Amino acid sequence: MTYALAARAWPRLAATVAAIRRGFASHALLYGFALIVCSLAVLESFWLGLPLDLQMVLIFTGPVLLVLAVMMAVGLGVEALRLQRAGFAGSVTAALGRKLRDDYLAPERVSNAAHSVAFMTLYMVGYTFIKRAIPLAVPFSWDETFMQLDRTVHFGSHPYEWLAPILNTPAVTFALNVNYNFWFLVMFSCWFWQGFDARDTALRMRFLLGFTLTWFLGTCVLGTIFSSVGPAFYGRLLPGPDPYAPLMNWLNQASEVNRIWSLRVMDELWRNYETGEGVINGISAMPSMHVGTSVLFAMLGFASGKRWVGWLLSGFALLIFVGSIHLGWHYAIDGYVGAAVAVFGWWAAGRLVAFDRRLRGVA
Repeated sequence: MTYALAARAWPRLAATVAAIRRGFASHALLYGFALIVCSLAVLESFWLGLPLDLQMVLIFTGPVLLVLAVMMAVGLGVEALRLQRAGFAGSVTAALGRKLRDDYLAPERVSNAAHSVAFMTLYMVGYTFIKRAIPLAVPFSWDETFMQLDRTVHFGSHPYEWLAPILNTPAVTFALNVNYNFWFLVMFSCWFWQGFDARDTALRMRFLLGFTLTWFLGTCVLGTIFSSVGPAFYGRLLPGPDPYAPLMNWLNQASEVNRIWSLRVMDELWRNYETGEGVINGISAMPSMHVGTSVLFAMLGFASGKRWVGWLLSGFALLIFVGSIHLGWHYAIDGYVGAAVAVFGWWAAGRLVAFDRRLRGVA
């Protein structure tokens, strides 16, 4: 019986290994970009005299595997309900086993999943180091400029002052805080949607490259050049009157009714910035990557042909933008620039992927 089982499993294993080997060519563009980011991080580590830190890689890999397991379990649950509602007469357990084998664990899907995780892990090594090193490479110095520019662009008022009459109720502030944290689930969902697709499509490669390119250009390049901490930390960084004190006072008042989780994260980030320790590290306000990536998710929704997904994610991006201001994370101009970076990243990724596929002779 063991021999028969091994005989059946061997062709499947061989097909999976072959698919993974072929996948190196189709993912070469992603690996190449990740290596460039890692190389820049290594050069910066020598310049600053700091070792590369792999803690954030572990933080990324753990949730990825956990979310993958949860999504597969949910998918099988939905399939079981579908079979039941359709009056399926056979064994549901056997049908779910076939679904797991022929869909979730199909050789091409396993290959795409393996390469998505591998290239992203490599990219995270470089990205997280560069982000955490921002204040060492370029000390925070742009906040006063961005505060003044934000007020000028918005006709002499701070954007949070515009929003206060509408949003300054504990329930609304709490809802925006929940939505801001919901961004992590949306990010993982979009990344799994494309990263774990069983097909080698131009859309999949465009999203994966555009996602990492947007983060790199936004945080590692612009975030370093325009090193800033954002409204929440303005009073902690700069002497004199804090123009965002009324906003932070409101958030603390609202937190007495419904806990505003952002405040705890802000305290942790600032403590780690001052001590140079801790896993939750790396303050960077300009541009807003919460807003930028949310815009990218919306473009993915429209490009996938699912217009309702595109509109839903557009609404989500708008709420993230409003939340980034109301919760004190960003100046409004951070969001404008973040959205522009995402549009450029999506465009550039499309051009690069099209060029790569022409070279490989792939439609």
